[in-house]
Amino acid sequence: MPLHTTEAIVIGGHNLGEADRIIPFFTRKLGKVRAVARGARRVRSRYGGTLELFTLGQLVFFEWPNRTLHKINEFSVIEPFAGLKADLGRLGRGAYLVELAGASVEEGEPNEEIFLLLRDALTLLVLHDAPRLVRSFEIRLLRIVGYLLELYRCLVCRSVLEHGAASAISPTRGGLVCVRCLPRAPDNMPISVESLGFLRSALHGGLEQSLASPLPHPHTTNLQEVLKVCITHFFGKRLRSVAFLTLVE
Repeated sequence: MPLHTTEAIVIGGHNLGEADRIIPFFTRKLGKVRAVARGARRVRSRYGGTLELFTLGQLVFFEWPNRTLHKINEFSVIEPFAGLKADLGRLGRGAYLVELAGASVEEGEPNEEIFLLLRDALTLLVLHDAPRLVRSFEIRLLRIVGYLLELYRCLVCRSVLEHGAASAISPTRGGLVCVRCLPRAPDNMPISVESLGFLRSALHGGLEQSLASPLPHPHTTNLQEVLKVCITHFFGKRLRSVAFLTLVE
């Protein structure tokens, strides 16, 4: 059994048998990994509360050949992100971020860029409970996994949209559609000029930069709906945490 050591973030968990627990991690070196914590639910478990949702740590695990469920040897906490459990807003947004990151890759598919994006987003979320941080995470994640929306040209007529021009997003087309071409994209969703500007700026610089970009409430709601539909279309499923996220936003 090969032994692996890597940074990892706990992105879920469920019980197994009478005392064990299965923990899915998003790891820095190996992508998404599921592993069993033997005896994790016993009163005197050596894991204590280290395997809670959001926790960043150093994971050591045994890989079972030809199996997708492995065995945890050790998990040393680096950052528990306890502040994410302080209120419903942070909890809901954090739960959505880890579920979205987990849904973006297959098990055992390495993607260090997504790991770093998730780690940075959780770090910022402890300090800034802001919906626009989630929106920035979404559009940057879509870029990483190859679903970046076209944000400058109409995908029907290929014309460059003038500054301030009305437009819409079509998930099936993969981005912008101008007003003239709306009939050729029946799944179009209007996007405000402000929302479009935020998406464009969110792709440049770090996540922290998005916190400095003002986005009034009506446009935040507009952007949330547009990205929710796009992510559902690209990933082929609706994430469980979306309903909770809608309530807290």
